[in-house]
Amino acid sequence: MSLFHLLFGFSGRINRGKYWLAVVLWLVFWVIALPVCLLAGFAILGTNLVDGQLPSGSDWLEKSVRMAVDYVVLFIIFLTLVSVSWISAFAIGVKRLHDRNKNGWLIVLFYVVPSILAGIANASEQRRGSRPCSGSPLSSSRSGAWWSLASCAGLSAPTRMGPIHCKRPPPPPASIAPASAGP
Repeated sequence: MSLFHLLFGFSGRINRGKYWLAVVLWLVFWVIALPVCLLAGFAILGTNLVDGQLPSGSDWLEKSVRMAVDYVVLFIIFLTLVSVSWISAFAIGVKRLHDRNKNGWLIVLFYVVPSILAGIANASEQRRGSRPCSGSPLSSSRSGAWWSLASCAGLSAPTRMGPIHCKRPPPPPASIAPASAGP
């Protein structure tokens, strides 16, 4: 299986080792990408500052528009990276669920449903005037993510032969002593 199919293919199966390899690859990617994006944001600001202040004077509109365009481009790049990593997370999870003999559509239950439930809970809290739920790690809004982690990363796949083939074969029947041939 190629690295591209491991990260973006929705068909096939992957074991826990390949699952963790993909997780580590994405963690390394984001450990590098986040500081690069942050430094790019500071670089955009630094190139548009004049004597430590935002643009002013007769060409302030042109400089402000150029700075805004630079930030929009940076935001689009960042949004593309986030979207690609989410697609990859879905693909990796689907393949891991396939390895566990589960339907790949369960990934929707793991990722999408908890997010919708959290949004509904936060909206109802805001309507009542209280502060939105802080989201304890064991709250219902995060239970799908925790179960996804346990199911995909922690639990091993069942044997493909099934439980019947795991038993020892029965011993052969005791042989009956041959009758003696006599006169």
